Amino acid sequence: MRRLSFLLILLLVLAACTSADDDTNDVDSPTPSPTEVVDESPPDPTPTPEPTPTATPEPEDDAAWAELDAFVDQVVQNVVELRGLELLEELQFALMTREELTEMLEEEIEFDQSDVDLYWIFRLFDDRDLDLERLMIDVQAADIYGFYDTESKETYLIAEDPELNAMEEVFLAHEITHALQDQHFDLGRLDDESSDYDRFNALLAMVEGDAVLTQELYAQEYLDDERRMEYMREAMAAVQDEAANAALDALPAYLIESLSFPYVAGPMFMVQVFDGELNSLDEHLQNPPASTQQVMNPAAYLRGDIADPVEVEIPDILDRLGDGWSLYDKGTIGVFDLTIMFEENGVPDPDDVLEWWNGSTFAMYEDGEDVVGIIASVWADEARAADFEAMLVETMADYSQEDGIWMGDGRFHTIIVDGANVTLKSASSEEALLNAAQLN
Repeated sequence: MRRLSFLLILLLVLAACTSADDDTNDVDSPTPSPTEVVDESPPDPTPTPEPTPTATPEPEDDAAWAELDAFVDQVVQNVVELRGLELLEELQFALMTREELTEMLEEEIEFDQSDVDLYWIFRLFDDRDLDLERLMIDVQAADIYGFYDTESKETYLIAEDPELNAMEEVFLAHEITHALQDQHFDLGRLDDESSDYDRFNALLAMVEGDAVLTQELYAQEYLDDERRMEYMREAMAAVQDEAANAALDALPAYLIESLSFPYVAGPMFMVQVFDGELNSLDEHLQNPPASTQQVMNPAAYLRGDIADPVEVEIPDILDRLGDGWSLYDKGTIGVFDLTIMFEENGVPDPDDVLEWWNGSTFAMYEDGEDVVGIIASVWADEARAADFEAMLVETMADYSQEDGIWMGDGRFHTIIVDGANVTLKSASSEEALLNAAQLN
């Protein structure tokens, strides 16, 4: 579903993207991941913060900045050699201080109640009064270490001075990887997914999986022992940063899982296809998985056991809802989001059912403070659809229930099953649900 597709946060990635089968797949120690690419046209209303050229610090020491230019050129050369992709256009690079980053975020990030209601109605978190805008500014201001802007083609590193430490060097390699990806595989495709949010998530996982694997192999290949140890110490210090952890702790679990997904699932997928040369990853950037289900199950996907999802239509219900209602958002929702929805609502291990998922779509309607959310899904067969229905009912075990309507936590739900199709309809009022489901 809708992604917070602007700058992603620094999170602890699986240490190791460890060896798949042999020593060529070894990846060094746990490290926080730098931020993702910035796509300039994400789905409304979660706009991408747009960095301004004035964000680059003014050089006070010409010699130090000349040394930085030479250093960046060397890192670019190293990444080009390691990644096996030619630099087709000159790299545009700039530093940004953390203070300037914070100012940029406060100017550009904007959320409204509809953004919160989107996650709330689908029970991805319970606090409808969450100050999502402030939380996301705080988390990113503390945790962003770099980003690549697909619009300006600028590679940014968050640093206070031109003498880069080991962690900043490795994260620079990560962002240079994004620049190379864009030149060869067109990261503007992230903008093209429109409302196919699940496919967007799958592509983003490939983009970040490649960059994380490249940064870790860069640390192995180009840092000497002393600087590699420096990198590990700095990365662990970043992971343990009190301000960053406080900002993360304030986020609902869904947001943490959603933001970390490309940095966790992406490297795990790419390690499965890595054959000792990083250009073995190219195929999965050119022709990425079509769903998060495929990303989350790389072995099965690579065997050809997981088909692309089917298109699921949701009939327009505005006529049923009446005057004042509007369609706020509509798009695909995948196995990743459904997994978190179940885990957050009392079903700790939904994998056995979700492996039979064939596709799903969501829609959200609103009228002032009233909202209606719909998730329509298709399953392998009627038996698997019945299993999914039973699991949905399990998530509402503590709700009151009357005439096929479950009520709890200020939300009202009903489930409609038609063969292999299961539709969950949810609303903030019983009247809205009755209208949406044609139950009155």
